[in-house]
Amino acid sequence: MSIKNFAKLDDNNLVLTVLAVDDADCNNGDEATGITFLTNLTGWSKWKLANNENNGDGAAIGGTFDESDGDFKPNKPGNDYVWNSEYKIWIDPEDQAAGRLPE
Repeated sequence: MSIKNFAKLDDNNLVLTVLAVDDADCNNGDEATGITFLTNLTGWSKWKLANNENNGDGAAIGGTFDESDGDFKPNKPGNDYVWNSEYKIWIDPEDQAAGRLPE
């Protein structure tokens, strides 16, 4: 049995919780089918497939979903950190300026 994770989002795309949905209930990972299933189950309609290979490491409670780049972003570790969409992580600006990026 395989599952897909869906993030429950508020109006600001803050991740409120993450629920696992069996593939049978979301047509093997079809996002629209999964959202319909969860909306019918919970009454909440704003969900996003969270373990899609295109949206980073997935959703974490308290993180956000960025609609502009399709990434789930964990909590920002500090005000000066910048999002690196290539590595899909927050990077300290000093590390980025010095060329210290993940391998």
